[in-house]
Amino acid sequence: MNLQTFRAATMADALSQVKREMGTDAVILHTRTVHTRFWLGLRSRELVEITAGRGLRVADRHPRRAPSVNNGPAAYALHARHGGPEAASRLTTAAAGASSPAKATSINPLENSRQLMQSSVVEGIIMKDLTREVGSLKTLLNDLLREQKHKQAPSIPEELFDHYNALVQNEVCEDTAAEVIKNIYRTCRPEHLSNVSFVREKLVEQIEKLIPVGGPLVRTKSVGPHVVALIGPTGVGKTTTIAKLAANLKLREKHKVGLITLDTYRIAAVDQLKKYADIIGAPLRVAGSADDMRAAVSAMHDCDFILIDTAGRSPSDAMKLNELKGFLAAAAPDEVHLVVSSTASQKCAEMAVRCFTDVRVDKLIFTKIDEAPTVGGVLNVMRKMNKSLSYITTGQDVPDDIEVGHGRRVAELILRPVR
Repeated sequence: MNLQTFRAATMADALSQVKREMGTDAVILHTRTVHTRFWLGLRSRELVEITAGRGLRVADRHPRRAPSVNNGPAAYALHARHGGPEAASRLTTAAAGASSPAKATSINPLENSRQLMQSSVVEGIIMKDLTREVGSLKTLLNDLLREQKHKQAPSIPEELFDHYNALVQNEVCEDTAAEVIKNIYRTCRPEHLSNVSFVREKLVEQIEKLIPVGGPLVRTKSVGPHVVALIGPTGVGKTTTIAKLAANLKLREKHKVGLITLDTYRIAAVDQLKKYADIIGAPLRVAGSADDMRAAVSAMHDCDFILIDTAGRSPSDAMKLNELKGFLAAAAPDEVHLVVSSTASQKCAEMAVRCFTDVRVDKLIFTKIDEAPTVGGVLNVMRKMNKSLSYITTGQDVPDDIEVGHGRRVAELILRPVR
């Protein structure tokens, strides 16, 4: 007979080892509790030890009276997990497959042990214990991570550290998050800091103060069109945003709108904007040079608004950015809006801000809010740019998925749970 000894922190872990190493035909011969020492013998811990064997034949020729269910190793396991001999009796009977008391009394203790190892009840005990221990490990890991982060930000009040951590997880830069939290700690009564809903409302108020807003497009001239240009990197959604703005100005506010596009680089870019222009009944001109731009603006002198869709430029392409400067000088726009995608990484957004500021930026539009897992980067860019927010876009539908920028709305988006 092959005998092995297994040790684990719990009976469930020990049974799991037996089943994994020796299979379901293993026979439990002995169980006990042992103490082991570690850390040079200064500390000890309690372990469960099981001695099990494989290859033992159970003889049925000399049946003997079944032992008390309260004394065997199977009972030990059941007592440990279910709290009493009554549970042990029920489970041992179920594991042995007894259909009547008479049949249960004829079971050999070794056979009883083997069948207990094979029972689904034992598997349930093991899985329940493993689930509980995995949950404990997750809790321990989260506590360790939280403690580590707190060490990195020792100036954050303990009462508000979870709120600080939530801001950082939403990609608000650490300096801004710390500033917001400290303002709340300084201005609120201590007894209010444990009220989650109260603190959240204060967070919204503090973030809202950090987001200047520019409001919607408004015509400021009594004579001549109000010219607005959209600039930004490639792929941020400038053309779709132009279409949304034009549709709202034309169909909802009843203004006369003209469209000019410089985007002759992308395949079908002009066709895309022309379809939008045809739908809303707005004239469209294509400008391939600075002279074309001046002629297009002059031809639309009777419009209330002229919206200019520029081609996407790489922030690292100095030549294209200088070309864009020439177009804007020819158009002489009243407003230039930098379009930034909310899904862009923080580094990409900051690079775009830095490079396009050299061209000209009056206001900011953030697109693809609906696609961004976190919106904290919006606040970071706003603080770096020190420019006002005009619009955010929340989807692809024209003209619906665009909103006038409001600080409170952005603050609530920043505080939403990380997706």
